[in-house]
Amino acid sequence: MNRTPKKSYLLLAGLVLSLSLTSSLAFSADGKTLYEDKGCTGCHGEDAKTPLEKGYPKLAGQNGGYLLQQLMDIKSGARKNGKIPDTMKPVIDELSEPELKLLADYLAGLKWASQGTPPDAAPPGKKLYLTKSCVACHGKEGMKPIMKTYPFLAGQDRTYLLAQMKDIGSKARENGLSNSMQPVMHLVNKKEMDAIAKYLSLVK
Repeated sequence: MNRTPKKSYLLLAGLVLSLSLTSSLAFSADGKTLYEDKGCTGCHGEDAKTPLEKGYPKLAGQNGGYLLQQLMDIKSGARKNGKIPDTMKPVIDELSEPELKLLADYLAGLKWASQGTPPDAAPPGKKLYLTKSCVACHGKEGMKPIMKTYPFLAGQDRTYLLAQMKDIGSKARENGLSNSMQPVMHLVNKKEMDAIAKYLSLVK
């Protein structure tokens, strides 16, 4: 029986590795290209963490699993709160599921806007964040979510955070794991929500 020489094995292994690396680089580049070509920069900034205006979220470094779920939910119509129906849905509708995965992975690979450093003076929202069980899912300073389908919150846009809390509490937003937050939102009033949003936005 003929046996493939050892050199041939090495050449084949090298070719497979080269193709793998090329594919990986293309994967990253495709996600970036999609982000730029689909006009995402217009609302979320070229770096994905400098939103055009208050109320748009920072995306750079966000949990990939969370991003993908939100993108798919926007496409399916499961998430329809806030500015999404008019701004994002027409763009997302043009993308396939593999393209949404590319986009989510690209954004997740960027540096998150906050390193989890708390503000010098502890605002009232910190105590609320700790006592109203937010910390149980999103972790210390909003930087350690217990699941990849939960978002980072530290350093996020204050207006966006407040809007999402209100929408989850009123059930205007019900997609994904929002239902797990609804009981918590019933424990806080609008003033307390604003305090929590302010605290999280100040974490650097």
